[in-house]
Amino acid sequence: MGSNTSGTKRPTSAKPHSRVEHPTPVKTQAVVVPRLPQEIIDEVLGHLTPDSDRLALQSCALVSKSWAPSCQRLLFHTVIFVTLSMEKWLERFPLPEKSPAHLVKNLYVWIGAFHYVPDRFFEYTPWFTNLESLSLMEYKGIPMLRSPSLWRSPRSVTSLTVKTELLTLVEIRDIIAELPNLNSLWLSGALVGVYRRVSRGVGTVLRGRFGGKLRLCNGYAGESVTNMLLGVPTGIHFTEFQIECPRKLLLSNVRLLEACGNTIVRLSYKINFERMSHSSPWTSRF
Repeated sequence: MGSNTSGTKRPTSAKPHSRVEHPTPVKTQAVVVPRLPQEIIDEVLGHLTPDSDRLALQSCALVSKSWAPSCQRLLFHTVIFVTLSMEKWLERFPLPEKSPAHLVKNLYVWIGAFHYVPDRFFEYTPWFTNLESLSLMEYKGIPMLRSPSLWRSPRSVTSLTVKTELLTLVEIRDIIAELPNLNSLWLSGALVGVYRRVSRGVGTVLRGRFGGKLRLCNGYAGESVTNMLLGVPTGIHFTEFQIECPRKLLLSNVRLLEACGNTIVRLSYKINFERMSHSSPWTSRF
């Protein structure tokens, strides 16, 4: 007989499971980059001037979001507008409420036919909410198409400079009347009745503080300006007074000195005809 064979299979030994080895986790440590205090950043950026370091300031504005506001305050601190720069401003900032106008402290505007003010710019002037110094420049030229007296000047202005022969005294008075915080005033040029326009209102009241520096040059040192300033309801309280005029106009300023006798501490005058210049401190009444 043949040998008996079992119909069942012997169980084979199970193959051991392979062991998966995981890499040992590496502990990482976050690197904390120290942040400079904002006052130090402002101090460093303060050594850059927009005139000579404009490109550097523009580059610094891209370094970090925290750097941008400080750079913008420096870049837009002083703005000079001629026709071309005004048009660029209006093109780049079509919405005045989103423009950097609120950063501008000193604004120089060249006016006249060769440096005309675009009509759209008149809509922007109220947005210069922190403006401190406003200068209207242009000695000679063809009268403007529109008058700056039509502007709605920012109430924050404390210093006004008018160096032009293109405005009448009525127009200048209208501008001053919109500046309730005006403290210092500089008028220079020939006071002539160029292109007479209608004033916004008769009996315009000047509401400024008029306690800073007064400078009158050439035709503006005459009796007309004297009468305008003496008509301020609250009086004038200038502490510094500079006069530069022909000899015949010098005496018309005596009344201004008398009105500021209790506040004026410095007087300087230059007589163009005699080519003389004097400077005197004032501590008491004239």
